[in-house]
Amino acid sequence: MADLSRREFLRAGAGVAASAAIGTQVGWLAGCGGGGPAHDWQGLAKRLQGRLVRPGDRSYTQISRPLNGRYASIRPQGVSLCASADDVRESVVWARESGLPVAVRSGGHNYAGYSTGPGLVINVGGMREIDVSDGSRLVTAQPGARNTMIYDGLQPHGVAISAGRCPTVAVGGLVLGGGIGFSSRRLGLTCDHLAEARIVTAAGKHLRCSEAENRDLFWALRGGGSGNFGVCTSYTFETRPVDDVTIYDIAWEWDDAPAVLSAFQRVMRGAPDDFSARIGVGRPGVERTAGAGPPVVSALGQFFGPKRDLLDLLEPAMKAGKVKSKLIERRTFWKAKDYFYANVPHTAYAVKSDYLDEPLGDQGIAKLLASVDRWPGSSNDDGAGAAIFASGGAINRVPATATAFVHRSQFGILATESTWTERDSESTVRANVEWLDSLAEQLRPHVSGSAYQNFIDRGQPDWQRAYYGENFDRLVEVKRRYDPDGLFDYEQGIPSRS
Repeated sequence: MADLSRREFLRAGAGVAASAAIGTQVGWLAGCGGGGPAHDWQGLAKRLQGRLVRPGDRSYTQISRPLNGRYASIRPQGVSLCASADDVRESVVWARESGLPVAVRSGGHNYAGYSTGPGLVINVGGMREIDVSDGSRLVTAQPGARNTMIYDGLQPHGVAISAGRCPTVAVGGLVLGGGIGFSSRRLGLTCDHLAEARIVTAAGKHLRCSEAENRDLFWALRGGGSGNFGVCTSYTFETRPVDDVTIYDIAWEWDDAPAVLSAFQRVMRGAPDDFSARIGVGRPGVERTAGAGPPVVSALGQFFGPKRDLLDLLEPAMKAGKVKSKLIERRTFWKAKDYFYANVPHTAYAVKSDYLDEPLGDQGIAKLLASVDRWPGSSNDDGAGAAIFASGGAINRVPATATAFVHRSQFGILATESTWTERDSESTVRANVEWLDSLAEQLRPHVSGSAYQNFIDRGQPDWQRAYYGENFDRLVEVKRRYDPDGLFDYEQGIPSRS
């Protein structure tokens, strides 16, 4: 192991994680208490205001485990539960001096498990303070603040930022990868609200990043991915006024899915910025022996406008198939976001994404629906399926190179997903992973080749260009400037050299 570079070490770790995905239980060489070099863990613990958690501690299993159980067998040697920006600095400096790989965690939702690793996990999830200032024009949040917490702080002021659906997602991971939600076409991405970030660099420096200070790093933090350039300790966002919205939640008969998907995408393409949408197809999970549950096709979203205008917009899609259920209702922005809240899948899952330059055509729709019909099943109630999220609007009015988030001309994002639990056999898990890989391969001729970095996927082809496009080389330059030795490194992390 001593002969491996840091990046090679992490690539080796990714192989272990991949084997864990099909049920193999493998312990990390150093992470399980044997074979690794000795480090002054007690010295690190004394430097922290927060707490250091190590293997053998009562809380270790719960605290070290990432949200995606697919990567639960990756066992860090230590987790710094940081209570302050100074704790972050002490952890970074100690890791650099010790030569240990670093993973950064705010909420632990990283789809590919990169918020854990074999060395030190710097966990800022407990740093959750929120401050609304400047007459409610600005909100400053520590990186562990969850979506719910930020909205709770903003609701009394009648302002918001664009945030995601999952209530337990922390703002740290959300904003660094872009940040998409049901307000994005109207308000922009989460990263488009960012006015300032404070960060601890690999050199242990506290930096303020904005259009006025460290502009290159500020550019990179707006969509350049999580855990690449340092550890952010706070974010300041510009808020926007929000008012009542009209929400909709509609389901159609499965036999009408081809016509509904086609018609609804046409609605999305011609809709104003005030309209947001997610249309999905999927199957609920059941025990494999019982057979897969019935598939569903449904659409969900909101409209910053009156109900009558939304009904006019939705009419072509409503007529495209037999409606099974329908909710179209005027609500406050805050009650709407409560309605939309949905957590990421529980237990274990795999997710892939593709940006669509145009609506998915008839051939692509046919392949998608046929694949959903053939899902092999699992014991996870979350099941499997696919969803198209509308892009465009305010998202696409920002130039592709103005921030690190390059996806500024696409029509939408297609996300595909499969889930399972620890109860499932190795063969069932393998069948789920292979099903998802096969679906991605079938859809390849119908998608753009770009992918959403917050739906990060270890199997993404040409991930450098898929996630970052023409901005990748500039991100490498920023990385080289602020982390030349690659302290913050992982398999799909921005490298310090091309």
